[in-house]
Amino acid sequence: MGTDLIFRIILGLLFIVFVAHRGYYNRKFSRGDGNTLKEREDSLALKLANLLSIPALLATAIYIIYPPWMAWSSIPLPTWLRWGGVLVAMVGFALLQWAHQALGENWSDTPRLLQEQALVASGPYRWVRHPIYTAFLLIMSSTLFISANWFIGALWTGMTTIEVMSRMQYEEALLSEHFGDQYVKYIKRTGRLLPRMHQ
Repeated sequence: MGTDLIFRIILGLLFIVFVAHRGYYNRKFSRGDGNTLKEREDSLALKLANLLSIPALLATAIYIIYPPWMAWSSIPLPTWLRWGGVLVAMVGFALLQWAHQALGENWSDTPRLLQEQALVASGPYRWVRHPIYTAFLLIMSSTLFISANWFIGALWTGMTTIEVMSRMQYEEALLSEHFGDQYVKYIKRTGRLLPRMHQ
């Protein structure tokens, strides 16, 4: 089995695991609209991210099935760096699972405020306000290194960055309004996507 074939299989598995993980938590914590106090409406950022997902999915599928058609955007990365991308994705999945466990029933698939919303400050939330989005960025940016293709990597990273920035802005405004000073104090001691270097 050639090295490139191994990475194509890994890239395909990455998306299968990602979708399965999201599907599992969507089913586990699915709620009716009756549990929602406030929810983000469709935004330009969401529409743009959804638009970018179409060529991203298409380019990834082409790369996995018939890579010569994506050779125009390939980059000569050393094998060790591509394996580094696999490691980044694994760290992302570990962080994603840790964050889900910490959130429990406070998790929602879309930015919203639930009736019995709690401010979670345990697990990775002790240091970072949005570890799930950190995980998303790690997983999706790993596609650049695993595929060794700048077009695939740029699409997934760009799409994820646009959506994450929009979600964070909305969620922080919503939680600040709901929790008041408690959330303001929480912001002061945590980082958005990475832990604060100093208090």
